[in-house]
Amino acid sequence: TDFCGPPKTIPHASLRLNKQYYLGQVLHFKCQSGYDKRSPTSGTRTCQKVNGQITWTPLNMQCTNDSS
Repeated sequence: TDFCGPPKTIPHASLRLNKQYYLGQVLHFKCQSGYDKRSPTSGTRTCQKVNGQITWTPLNMQCTNDSS
């Protein structure tokens, strides 16, 4: 079976971590309380195989408590 390694974490975002990440698995990230001023405030990453490389799809969420 094909497995992804652990995904990179995102500052101030929470993720329920598993022990194994398998091909096709979808991870749901959510900004921690107080860090959701910029959209999007949640997102997903999927473990997939691209050109023979197993990788996580990019995640374009930002968690910040900036007032600007």
